[in-house]
Amino acid sequence: MNLEWFIVSGHRLQRKRSFSRWILKTDYLTACVEAGKLLDEERMNGTKGIDRRLSNQQRPQESGDFCNLEAPRKWRLLRERTGHGALYGMRIIIYGDFIVPPLDTLKRAVKAGDGTILATSPPYSRFLDSGVDFAIVSEVMPRCDKWVQEFLRHEIPCVLPDYLVTYVCKPGYPLNNFVQYNTHAWAERSLKKHVNRLEEIVEEMVQSDDNSNDVACQVCGLPDREEVMLICGDESGSRGCGSGMHVDCCDPPLECVPEEDWFCPECSKNKSNTSTKRKSRKTTTTSKKKKK
Repeated sequence: MNLEWFIVSGHRLQRKRSFSRWILKTDYLTACVEAGKLLDEERMNGTKGIDRRLSNQQRPQESGDFCNLEAPRKWRLLRERTGHGALYGMRIIIYGDFIVPPLDTLKRAVKAGDGTILATSPPYSRFLDSGVDFAIVSEVMPRCDKWVQEFLRHEIPCVLPDYLVTYVCKPGYPLNNFVQYNTHAWAERSLKKHVNRLEEIVEEMVQSDDNSNDVACQVCGLPDREEVMLICGDESGSRGCGSGMHVDCCDPPLECVPEEDWFCPECSKNKSNTSTKRKSRKTTTTSKKKKK
């Protein structure tokens, strides 16, 4: 194999974005070409053993090159709370040839995040007015392309695959570098709409959880009108069952919430029986004492 051809060949996206197990300084490639073979090179292990041949300028920036460790937790909590993924409700069009990541990987990623892919190849006409959030367009696609022009005419933001990857893996990280054809304002609008949608879903779930903790009336079954809802029990909580009943659902109905403790019919009955038993015991004890 010709070493020089091996080093510079391949699709430009692969050369630009591919990852290997070694980080090499450019003069290492020159030395290999001159020697006619691959020279020995120290292996890089994660981010610990950076190669000695790597200059400081070539070291990866830790702040932007790695996944935010809080991201998996954020999206896991979202799915646990709502049952939805990070891209839930997002409507996407894919256009162009993709090498990194390949189209199949991109489709699986969107599906895993609960996003919706409307189409992956032309024609897109029937989707353009259906509320497309993003068009993922290959970066080699020129602005003058027919479908790119259609996306722009319908104010659909055009982004690279890295836009979604960064949004999911690095929350809060700038996304402008992954927006194409100066559609930044539209991309920001679509993303804000998506984020608001997720927040509304979470808020609805929280409200639903709160409502599930409200006491419902034993008679009508509704948890509303808290201001006229009677709760069975005393202030200390030592007596009563905690059930609720509207004042107008009582039998007979009450005109207002009583100032004293209120007990439901069942607890009132039990309370009355307990009091009767205590009185009978006292009477029996007193009569025995008198006989003595």
